[in-house]
Formats: sequence, C-alpha cells, structure tokens
Amino acid sequence: MFELISRLREPLSSEGRAGFSHVMYLSCIVGLVRGFSLISFIPAAIALTSGQPAWGMDLRGWLIALAMCAAASFILEYFLAIRSYVVAFDFLTNMHRAIGDKIASLPLGAFRADTAGKTSRLVSRELMMLGEIFAHMYSPLIAAIVTSLTMLAGITVFSPVLGVVCLISVPIVAGGVWVARRCLLSGSALKEAPARELSHRIVEYATKQGALRACGRSASYEPLQRAEELYGAAARRSLIRETLGQITNGMAAQVVVVSLICAIGLLAVGGSVSPVEAVVAIGLLLRFTQILVDIGMLTSAFETRRPVLDLGHEILSAPELPTASEDGESDDSAELSASVALEDVVFSYEADHPVLRGVSFRVEPGTMTAIVGPSGCGKTTIARLIARFYDVDSGVVSVGDRDVRSWDTAKLMAQLSLVFQDVYLFDDTLEANVRVGRPDASAAEIEEAAHLSGVDEIVARLPMGWGTPVGEGGRALSGGERQRAAIARALVKRPKCLLADEPTGNLDGALSLEIFNLFEEFNRLGMTVLIATHDMGIVQQKPKPCLVLEQGYLR
Repeated sequence: MFELISRLREPLSSEGRAGFSHVMYLSCIVGLVRGFSLISFIPAAIALTSGQPAWGMDLRGWLIALAMCAAASFILEYFLAIRSYVVAFDFLTNMHRAIGDKIASLPLGAFRADTAGKTSRLVSRELMMLGEIFAHMYSPLIAAIVTSLTMLAGITVFSPVLGVVCLISVPIVAGGVWVARRCLLSGSALKEAPARELSHRIVEYATKQGALRACGRSASYEPLQRAEELYGAAARRSLIRETLGQITNGMAAQVVVVSLICAIGLLAVGGSVSPVEAVVAIGLLLRFTQILVDIGMLTSAFETRRPVLDLGHEILSAPELPTASEDGESDDSAELSASVALEDVVFSYEADHPVLRGVSFRVEPGTMTAIVGPSGCGKTTIARLIARFYDVDSGVVSVGDRDVRSWDTAKLMAQLSLVFQDVYLFDDTLEANVRVGRPDASAAEIEEAAHLSGVDEIVARLPMGWGTPVGEGGRALSGGERQRAAIARALVKRPKCLLADEPTGNLDGALSLEIFNLFEEFNRLGMTVLIATHDMGIVQQKPKPCLVLEQGYLR
C-alpha cells in the first residue's frame, strides 16, 4: 500500500504534492470529526435516559456538539473534495505529459508489438482509474481509518468489554477482506490472458477483412471463435472465485456483527447498560463494523489498480538513450560538414545475434552513395544507427565528423531527413503532412519542396488541393503519391543529409527511376544522400558509389 502511494506521488508537480499532503491532513480531521460525532450518541443517550450530565455535558450540550460536528463535517468535506479533485487533475495532467516525454526519448528497441495497445489503454481508460484513487479513494480511506480508531477509543471509554470485542473484530474483518481480495486478484489473473488474446483477435478480424474475404473466411473465423470460447470459460471460473471471496468476506462481517450484538445483549441483561444505551450501542457498533468493511474494500480497490500503476512505472522507468552530456561534448554551435561515417560498428537487436559485424565506411559531404544488399542484411539498421534510433554495441557512428552520441537529439535530427519504405501519413491534410518536417516553413518553401518532389502534380489532381485529407496512414493516396509526400516532408526540413531506406521498395520500375532522379537532383543541390536498397538494377541504371552489404558485412 505504501509503495503504491509512493509511486502515485512521483508524477505530481510540487503544487500537486503539497495538495496531496493537504488532502491527508484534511482527511484525518474529517475522520476525527466523524468519529467524535458518532461516539457522541453514547453520552447523549445516557443523558437522555438518566436526565443527568454524561461525560461532562447534559443532553442540550451534546445536541449542540452534534450540530457543530455536522456543520464542521459539511465544510471540511467540501474543501476535501475540491482539493482531492485538484490533486487528481494534477496527476492526470503530469502523468500524460511524463508518458509522452518518455515515449519520445525511448530507443526504438523499447517498442514491441504490444506497446501501442498497452500505452493506448494506459493513457485513456486505465489512467482514469488511477486518477480515481486521488478523487474518490485516498481521502475516504484515510478518513475511515481515523474514524474507526476514534470510535474504538470512545467505545472503550464507554465499555472496556465492548472495546476488547471491537478490537478482536478488526482482524476477523481484515481476514475476510484479505480472502476476498486474493480471490478477486486470482480471478482477474485467470481471465487476463484470454481477454488480451480476444482483444487481439477482434482487432485482427476487423482490420484484416481483405485477406479473410479473399480466403472466404470472413463469415466464420475460427481463431476469433476459439478466443471467445476460452475467454468465456475463464470468465466463468473467475466469477466463481470472486463469488466465493465475497461470500467469505460477508460471512466474516456477519460473524462480527452477531458477536457484537450478543456482547451488548449480555451487558444489557447484566444491567451494565440501559435498554436505550444498548440500542444506541448496537447502531454504533454496526456502523463501526461497516467502516471496517469499507476500509477493506477500499484497500482491495487500491490493489486492483496496482497492475495499471506497474505498467505506468514500467514505461516511465524504461532506460533511455544516454544524452549528449553523459556521453561527451555537447557544443553544437559549430557549423559542421554533412559527412556520414561508420567505424568498425557492431550491433545486435538481440544478444549473440549481431546484425552488423565490424562495418566501416565513409560518405563524403555532398555525395550520393547506395548501400545495396538483400533483405535482412542490415541496410535499415545502418540508417537507424545514423539517426541514433539505437546505440551501437561497439564502434562509432559519426555525422559531421562527430559521434552521434555527442549530439543533442533535436540538433542531430535537424541535420538529417529520413525517407522509409513504409511511409506513414497522418490523418490530416496533405499540406499538414508535408509541414510535419518543419511546421514553421513558409508557403514558398512548401511549394519549392512540392515542386522538387513532384507533389505539386498530385496537388493539381486532388479535388481540394493542399487541403485534401489523406486519411489514416495516407490510404487516400497511392503508394507512389505517399512516397513523394514523404520525400517532400523530408525536403522541407532543409537537411544536410538525406537517408532513404528502400524508398522504391513498393514502386514499379518507372516510378522507382523517377524517385532516383529526384535524389540526384537533391544531391546536385548540395545534399549528402545515402540510399539503402536491394534494387541493384536501379543502381546499375544510375551508377553511384556503391557499398554491397551481405549478412552484416561489407563486401
């Protein structure tokens, strides 16, 4: 519990942490007021039945005290609710920002197949579950604990025997809650994997309709049906476990209630308390038992949020690429050349499976070089290492005669533009997608990049010109049009070096030749161009300095 609270505090701002402390103090005060008001019914009942002052005040005094407690509770709980929501919003705001900043600084190797789904759930519905802790759970839990302790002290003053019985009831109720929580967690664990599999199969079925219909499998998809059956079976087993836990918890609470009523009945029969006092005490002890149950349920609710918090902690604690200040010099003020070099580079995505083995080469400023090789030989990896999407295992990757690890990330990326085989366009207008390269680019600069890349021809054909929506992933455009838009996006940055990874992989021969002609034009404009391709035919038609890569080695 304390570890969970400590992790929740981490993303809070300084104002949020101060508010978090205020919530704790206000919750304690609210708990004291609640406990005192409930205990006040005992001396009020004694004063009512005896007509004499009880615990230092007469009936009128206790009624005034109850009215004051009600007014104080109203005011305090109003401010406590406001402060709790302020802290909750501070947490949500800073957690979203922290996750976004973290994702932007992680190496590509940190992103796995399920990363997008997990992160999406975390920053939407599941993050709201953590916000609920601050808004609806933390302050009620603190207040309930303080209320129960205050009531226990007052009940012990009224009757030491009842105080002992109440004290004994605490571990009994806690045991019932513990059993219920264990059953809840084990039940949730039973259906977690089947639920995840079902989610994946639903997405697969919805997004791969083309392939399924081509195979005649769209009406009946066995993997989805099998996932539904497995999830249904797991959900039933989970429900049985959770029900058993709730039954055990309810039985523990009822045992405590019956025991307390019997204890008060014996005291009433023995003459230790009057019938009115006994009725008041029964109501008070029922309330005490309910508060114990509430504490247990709130504690269980905290625990059900732990997997979400663990996922957030996993993302926020993931190792980042070292910054320039950690690796070496960070002076980016000098005007550097657009050279690119690898010196004895060794790199592997997985231990003991190197992708590059001692690769060394140099691309001089203002030249155009092709890296040619079959799929899987490491061409894309070289482009990613130059852009420092990963760090090398050994050796040095340099841009502008300087190790990329000594560059500030933003300034390194300002020197480079990248064009990948799998072009992704955002669900926005064509102009907005080109402007991603440099949002502050002028209209003239956008037009120039469009002219150089041939996007101006596409704009002329589109019904809304630059304002035409391209759809998610750019599906409203053809493959060649998407590729040209990506090239325009790269050009508008005005980079010193252009890295093109399989830029013609999805294009026909004529269009591939056009793309290479574009790169030649960029090279004549003074740009260093490095192209990774498996298309030796295009390279032979457009002879360039050529590096042949085979299985991680330069030949």
